[in-house]
Amino acid sequence: MPVVRAGRRAAEPPAVPVAPSAVPVAPSALEAEVAALRRENAELKKEREILRKAARYFASETGW
Repeated sequence: MPVVRAGRRAAEPPAVPVAPSAVPVAPSALEAEVAALRRENAELKKEREILRKAARYFASETGW
């Protein structure tokens, strides 16, 4: 079990809080980032749906 615990400790957030960026970010930059992330999210949802359909197709082919 030591390996699992070591992995869990590595995945936990650091004990020291990280200060937010001291440099203010322009709202337009944040809006652009949000828009890019929304586009990426939509693309990933489409890809996930394609993979689900493919998995169903191949599962029916193999008799799973």
